[in-house]
Amino acid sequence: MILENNIQDKAHTTFLVVDDNDLDFEKITRSFARLKIDNDVIRATDGIEALDLLRSLHARGEISPPIVLLDLNMPRMGGIEFLSELRSDEKIASTPVFILTTSDHPEDISKAHEFNVSGYIIKPLQRDQMLNALNTLNMFWALCEYQKH
Repeated sequence: MILENNIQDKAHTTFLVVDDNDLDFEKITRSFARLKIDNDVIRATDGIEALDLLRSLHARGEISPPIVLLDLNMPRMGGIEFLSELRSDEKIASTPVFILTTSDHPEDISKAHEFNVSGYIIKPLQRDQMLNALNTLNMFWALCEYQKH
């Protein structure tokens, strides 16, 4: 079963995809389109860029993107370091983060959960698996209460 457009019903919900891989970003946006999830999607290619973006949005009085999809393996600042910085900044610390990475290492999973991630999804290689993973995220988020910043 595909749950269509449930995230969209939450006002101003935007996805921030933090991933340096162009092909993975394209898979994510195509999967959203196929699932008819037409929320805004913005991108940062590493943790530094993502933190700058979140802090800039907060400073301008705009709501931070409420859903971050975060890869762990990136140049300059990887996902775990990003989470550490994010959670230590009280202005943006409550931003929900879902890990979307190729890493299935138990240490990465454990460390990510130490930073209170909302979920940990191992990037599927096949299109149908990506659709299922993002549809599950869609259903999960539709059930969550969105806490405004």
